Amino acid sequence: MDLFFETREELLSSVFIIVLFAVVFLLGKWFKDLTTSYSINKQLTDEDNPALATSFTGYLVGITIIFLGAVDGPHVGLWEDLIAVGSYSIAGILALNIARVINDKLIMHQFSSKEEIVDKRNVAAGVVQGASYVASGMVIAGAIHGEGGGPFVTLAFFAIGQLILILFALLYEKIISYNVHEELGKNNLAAGLGFSGGIISIGIIAMKAVSGDFEYWSESLQLLAFDIGVVFIYLFAVRFFFDKLIIPHSDLNKEIAVDKNIGAGVMEMFVAIGFSMVLFYTL
Repeated sequence: MDLFFETREELLSSVFIIVLFAVVFLLGKWFKDLTTSYSINKQLTDEDNPALATSFTGYLVGITIIFLGAVDGPHVGLWEDLIAVGSYSIAGILALNIARVINDKLIMHQFSSKEEIVDKRNVAAGVVQGASYVASGMVIAGAIHGEGGGPFVTLAFFAIGQLILILFALLYEKIISYNVHEELGKNNLAAGLGFSGGIISIGIIAMKAVSGDFEYWSESLQLLAFDIGVVFIYLFAVRFFFDKLIIPHSDLNKEIAVDKNIGAGVMEMFVAIGFSMVLFYTL
């Protein structure tokens, strides 16, 4: 009999979580419609805009990651958990939209994202914005996942995670031989994919870095600084590894910037993500 009640409770909890996710998903779409100057539905259907479709898909993935981060948090009881997951998810949607504004200003800072994605239907720009949604969703999920510290610590970890993303983007621009924003402006999908892979990769590790349980600021910040240092060295070493050892007889920068080799961009993207996932489980 006890097993029956436990099974029923678990099934009921799963049903409520799925229903709550549908509600959060729709709220995220509604909020996005509310805060944009154009019709998302029109762009996706009447205009068949692939750039916006790519960006919006990243937004929806970001919402999903945030929801999973909230679900995977500490558990108290069914109703308390539902209230906590719903509250954190809604707050996460607000944070995701704030992150989009920050990322557009500081990561994609050399052009207007709206003009490129909506007006010019620039798929490369759409891929990068979609990746920034995914990465920011990971940062938010990590920030709300840990125990201790309260809302202020969660907000601080979110800000630190966003700073990590921005610093990586700025460093990425410095180490490659071509102007990534210039290539994105030319709708160079290979460059967009390579850049997006780096952004998602750093998002994976930033999620790991900010997701630990909070005890003391000094200890938490030391761990964060160590993780960030390791990650930056690691990811740039991965790009060198990919360029010199995986495709030893070709120049990755030339393949992307000159030849616009989408295959090279895809490989750079997933090699970076793959190595970051390994680092996620070993840190």
